[in-house]
Amino acid sequence: MKRSTMLFSLLGALVLSLCFTVGYAQCDGDNASYLYYGAKSNSPCKTGFALVIADSNGQHVTPTSAMTLPHFKGGNKAMCRYINKTMVYPVNLKNQRISGTTVVQAKVKSDSTLSDIEVVSSSGYQEFDDEALRIVKSFPNLVPSTQSCEAQDLLAQFTINFNIEEEDERDRIKAEEAESQAMEEEIESIGPITLYFDNDYPDPRTVKETTDKQYMQLYEDYKVKKDEYMKKSTTAEAKSAVADFFDDEVYGGKDRLEKITKFLVKAMKKDKHVSFNISGFASPLAASDYNKHLSARRIESVLNYMKQAEGGFLAPYINGEKSGLSIYKNPNGEVKDNSDKNTTQGVYGLTAAKDRKIVIDNIQVR
Repeated sequence: MKRSTMLFSLLGALVLSLCFTVGYAQCDGDNASYLYYGAKSNSPCKTGFALVIADSNGQHVTPTSAMTLPHFKGGNKAMCRYINKTMVYPVNLKNQRISGTTVVQAKVKSDSTLSDIEVVSSSGYQEFDDEALRIVKSFPNLVPSTQSCEAQDLLAQFTINFNIEEEDERDRIKAEEAESQAMEEEIESIGPITLYFDNDYPDPRTVKETTDKQYMQLYEDYKVKKDEYMKKSTTAEAKSAVADFFDDEVYGGKDRLEKITKFLVKAMKKDKHVSFNISGFASPLAASDYNKHLSARRIESVLNYMKQAEGGFLAPYINGEKSGLSIYKNPNGEVKDNSDKNTTQGVYGLTAAKDRKIVIDNIQVR
């Protein structure tokens, strides 16, 4: 999407035809053989353009093999990108669906600066002419023309095209970029999601890696055990810590799961691609293999919830029947060797309770 076509020009003299490319001498540290683009498939701008040059006195100059012309670092593609990024389409003319072209002349001096900047061909609309002048005045230093590798002043003309259809395309891209930015900010606000489980759930005392349980069922059963867990605490401080754990982390995780599920639905409806890691953990009461199977069931329970939520919208994406969602499962097993293993605190202690979890993180949207 390019809205602007630039034209270096020799004032009223030499016009190089479109679809014509000329190479000139290269001096040390400079690559200057990229100044002539027409309506070619690799042109950086949609419409072709010509090249005309003059010396600082406005006299016709015929390019020679010893001459390089003033240019952006990076060539005309870089100039196109700069103008497209910098241009502010006049609102009044945009609303009226008006397009136009302004030609601005400037002297590209041997020290890379611009001077004597003026409109030499008006678009017929003051707003376009003013914006074209502003753009050219904002140019970063250009690489000056050289003659036999000696820098020289040279007049150049820049044609700035204001094309309403290309402006529409730019608005569309801007809207997509703003939407992507908003989605990234939404993901950051949700943050990594940690979900907690009762001991050995779902499906206690089995070695299956799958389950038909879904997380919200397990959550409802787990949250009512808050008082039971507090009673098993041996100090007032421990009781308070368990209460805070349920109030903040167990309940909060459930809320964040609902948010990320709604976010995924929205992303799929907008044809985005989302990837994330989902990792399962267990406390170390059982053997390592058992805990890995348990961690896999916990992952499955969360995905089961996502499949059923929002009218089952995500099910075909999670099942791989539709593209757009990449899920990386990591059933890790126990978090660490816990000194409370095979004791009451190995089930009801806060350390063990925090070990039994699912973590959803590294959420990427593109």
